[in-house]
Amino acid sequence: MELVRYIHLNPLRARLVSNLAELNRYPYSGHSTLMGFKKNPWQYVDYVLSFFGKRISTCRKKYRHFVEKAVQQGRRSELTGGGLVRSSGGWGVLKSMRRMRVHLKGDERILGDSDFVESVLKKANEVMERKRGHEGCW
Repeated sequence: MELVRYIHLNPLRARLVSNLAELNRYPYSGHSTLMGFKKNPWQYVDYVLSFFGKRISTCRKKYRHFVEKAVQQGRRSELTGGGLVRSSGGWGVLKSMRRMRVHLKGDERILGDSDFVESVLKKANEVMERKRGHEGCW
């Protein structure tokens, strides 16, 4: 939940919006979907909101309060950067592994260890292949 909150506050930290009211309706953040202003069929709204209760209106109020509490926290080093560097133990560990010819799969867009990154990229590739098969050439 910390990561969800942190990511959804990025537009505010980047000054793309000036306050939470604007963030609630900002179309390029999953926050607006959680708040009910936008729909993204791929976003797990029910799952995230279930951490805040059973009734959707109560969940949204509690989620909004949860987000409000973190507005002043700013950038948090433990929630930034590529997942491979963090999950491996830092750049020193990665450099040491490379010297031993141990290579891990990483992608700065995905927070997680090498196995998780591999599985996400594999699923994304499978989706792209299915689309290509149904839609013809790109």
